[in-house]
Amino acid sequence: MNLLDRFHCPDCKGPLSAPSRSELRCQACGRVTPLRDGVADFVSDHVPGPTDPDRYGVRPDGDEAMWSGLLKRIRAATGDRWPQHLGQVIELGCGRGQFTAALIGSVPVRGLVAIDTDADLVVNCRDNLATQGLSPEQPAVFATMTGHRNALRDAIADTVAGMTLLSASGDVGDLLSAVYRIMKPGGRAMFVVPNRRYRQALCHALAEGLSQHYGRDQSWPDGHYRILGAMAQTRRLLIHRGDQGYLAGLAEKHLFDSEWLEDLALEVGFATAEMLPLDPDPHGSESVRHVCRIAGMPDEDIKAFVPLVATAGQPFFSLLSRQDSAASMVLWLTKAHGPRVAVFHAPPLAQPIPFDGPRPALGGIQPRWSLELLARDTPDGIELSLGGWCLANTDVVWVRVTLEAVTLHASVWRPRPDVHEVLNQAGHYHPLNAMCSGIETEMLFGGVHAVDDRCSLRFDILLANGLTVSGPAPDDLVMGEQLVIAY
Repeated sequence: MNLLDRFHCPDCKGPLSAPSRSELRCQACGRVTPLRDGVADFVSDHVPGPTDPDRYGVRPDGDEAMWSGLLKRIRAATGDRWPQHLGQVIELGCGRGQFTAALIGSVPVRGLVAIDTDADLVVNCRDNLATQGLSPEQPAVFATMTGHRNALRDAIADTVAGMTLLSASGDVGDLLSAVYRIMKPGGRAMFVVPNRRYRQALCHALAEGLSQHYGRDQSWPDGHYRILGAMAQTRRLLIHRGDQGYLAGLAEKHLFDSEWLEDLALEVGFATAEMLPLDPDPHGSESVRHVCRIAGMPDEDIKAFVPLVATAGQPFFSLLSRQDSAASMVLWLTKAHGPRVAVFHAPPLAQPIPFDGPRPALGGIQPRWSLELLARDTPDGIELSLGGWCLANTDVVWVRVTLEAVTLHASVWRPRPDVHEVLNQAGHYHPLNAMCSGIETEMLFGGVHAVDDRCSLRFDILLANGLTVSGPAPDDLVMGEQLVIAY
């Protein structure tokens, strides 16, 4: 096996030749692909950033033991689905090769294609695998590639693996279609994906546990801010689910529901699609312990905090099905040996509840906020620094700011434990909403300029289900003067 057997021209799909040790050349259109130390570089003229939706890559953190353990956990989750021989393997997003080394070191393979977007990581992967002593029966080739420069030939893989790839993909359907194309009939693919329902339950459980800890001791446990940071990152994905414009700027873009991803894979053409829980933890105790360890909480504090969170989170975890009993799942796909016809009917989207206004929908205590605005008039437009917090007893999705006729949105998700301390001692708001109510962003209102150092101002609070609360604010925003809007 060599590069020419596995790749074609990404532009015209023509066959490749290797006229020298430093390049591949398309025999149809003449496109040149550099070879750097034996690595085919299909993205050298367009190296994508960490949030590129077509990026093939994973976060390369974690030690070798963690990646080796991941393979064992995947095999435990897949059970008797795991084949005795993986055949020709393609790994999308190989990183430094931690999982790759574990894969080829414990399971017979006939050949390996390791791909990532980052050329340095691919070289690291190749060098790490070289220390594993690959046998002649396990030839390996390496390349850099992205989703829009997919140079892999059709039907060349018995097994496709991608550990954290799907959650970072801009278009999950397109990626699965590409995987289906490169798989041989009878092949299989595996991906590790984050479980939306479980992670939502975990966030609520952690918020309840932190709230009860603070209510009892009037202090936060060690490492609480890092725990809140992890909760806030997850909450951001939860409240902006499906908003492709916003999610495009994030490295991790998706949390998945089991049935949605299974249905999508069947629509693409896979014969079977199963979401299998990875390390089931139905009561949440191990997941909470893992979060606390990452946050640096002392072991003695973990022993006291984990049962508190598990108890507080029981109402949330008890609602999860057996399939949703883990923070991550293995998506296991198979391709039929012959043609297959499938008709996919997407479930209807939930429609917003048609309330006339926010008051009948919210009930209880009214939303509150404190926002700090500082504007500067620049040649490109007005730059606005926006900070503070916004709190309601439902999800606050956006703070919408309008200067003159231009409107921009700021997401509300950052950790603010002080808001819970001061405003939520009576528990009027859900603790997750209070603890992750912060705003901190820079906004550029392109083409908008002040007149006499002033511009018109309006801001609104956008809640879940599209409800809007119009906030009282001065009619004008003065350049260079900090404005605090509190309600």
